[in-house]
Amino acid sequence: MDFITLISFIAIVVILLMIYNYVNYKVPDSLKDIHSITFFSIVLSRLIKREGGHDKLYLRCKEYFERDGVIKMSFRGKWICTITDPVIVKEMCLRTDVFPKLMFNEILPNSAADRHFGVNVVHSNGDVWKRHRRVCNPAFKTLPVHLFVEKALKLMDILEKVDNKPIEVRDFMQRLTLDILGKVAFNFDFNNLEDPNNPYVTAYNEVQKLFRNPLVTIFQIDKIPILNQLIFRKIDKLNNLFEDIIKEKRKSLAAGHFNGDLLELMLKACDDPDNQILSDTELRCNLAIFMVAGHDTTAAALSSLLYLLAIHKDVQEKAREEVLRVLGDDLTPSAEQHAALKYLNMAIRENLRLYPPVGSLPLRVVTEDVKIKNFVIPAGTPVNLFIYGLHHSPKLWNNPEEFLPERFENEHENYSWLAFGGGSRICLGINFSLIEQRMVLCLLLRKYEILLPQNSIHKNGLKFKNTMSPYPIDLIFKRRNE
Repeated sequence: MDFITLISFIAIVVILLMIYNYVNYKVPDSLKDIHSITFFSIVLSRLIKREGGHDKLYLRCKEYFERDGVIKMSFRGKWICTITDPVIVKEMCLRTDVFPKLMFNEILPNSAADRHFGVNVVHSNGDVWKRHRRVCNPAFKTLPVHLFVEKALKLMDILEKVDNKPIEVRDFMQRLTLDILGKVAFNFDFNNLEDPNNPYVTAYNEVQKLFRNPLVTIFQIDKIPILNQLIFRKIDKLNNLFEDIIKEKRKSLAAGHFNGDLLELMLKACDDPDNQILSDTELRCNLAIFMVAGHDTTAAALSSLLYLLAIHKDVQEKAREEVLRVLGDDLTPSAEQHAALKYLNMAIRENLRLYPPVGSLPLRVVTEDVKIKNFVIPAGTPVNLFIYGLHHSPKLWNNPEEFLPERFENEHENYSWLAFGGGSRICLGINFSLIEQRMVLCLLLRKYEILLPQNSIHKNGLKFKNTMSPYPIDLIFKRRNE
């Protein structure tokens, strides 16, 4: 190919890209005055500049979030409005008829996400959501707290062998929370703490890596023939594991065995004549979303809070004093003791404000025109609620970048704190996560002083990769003199 031919080819490609960009990303008139971020700038930031995370998005657009309460982002041929305006945020939480969720089979049909998560209690609307909620809700009413302690004590055994050396805390928290969730959700032992390379853990981790891979989440290679079969094979392996667990659980219940895990309670709820039965596929989709919602998010929350306790010694000591005073020698706190851990609960909530594991809620779509200040978002526009921006707004929080547990001495009821969402669609697992965090923190604070190594890259705040995850967080757990 000669030079002129090469230049001509490049020019044609550029022109075609410009036409594609204009056709797919043409801004509706009603959205023109809202500050824009393009798909290409997101890709540039993530893949080339190695910048990512909700913190970078907020800092980049802080002026517009604070002034307008909304920005727009181009993604997959559509403009999405990302919202932090407190008035509209409240409307989004309370008016599910105006702000229904976008379903995977609507926005990503035949994709990896659709194949794995399908229709579930998180990604459904109307009567379908109510049917899923009626079955799932009873399962979260009574939690087998002893299983939380059983797995957390295994972590204590591992820390005893580490001998005051730094450990990568995010890795251990992910292993711990997966083990806890497996036991509590369907009485299945992933044994991740003791054998992180076993085939069940490998199957689960491979699928989670897929959904963190920008080639899947941004460039949709799961839509390309042949390539998608390689991806679907990994998903089907985990789906089959969940389906086998459901079949075995049905047999176990029929034989009169009952452990009280979430899946058993869901199956019993399906037998209730007042409830419509969920199919095994629907049950499997709910298990899949429970695993994602209950595993990595809680692991992230525990990791960031342990880090914050390591650099804020006064908060750590105050929390420890409360744990020792309230619990005494009890390893399994009662409901009353959980409620009495007021300062620890404040620290947990403040951590979830500062470093929310879920930085924005799943996409919704407006069913009627919505007015935000001087802008009108037309019906049919996808929208999402930007939790990170809400949690860091100086209009809603004094000194929002500081870790101040005391700010939660009084409840916040103005929809400024939404770590678990809000309204009727609030996260089903809110109590599950909070109890798990309290149990793990109580055991660690009672036994160890938590320290940050002197050479840590996080000395001046958590540093994030070009994803939503921080760089490895090494911490030292020093045995206390009791």
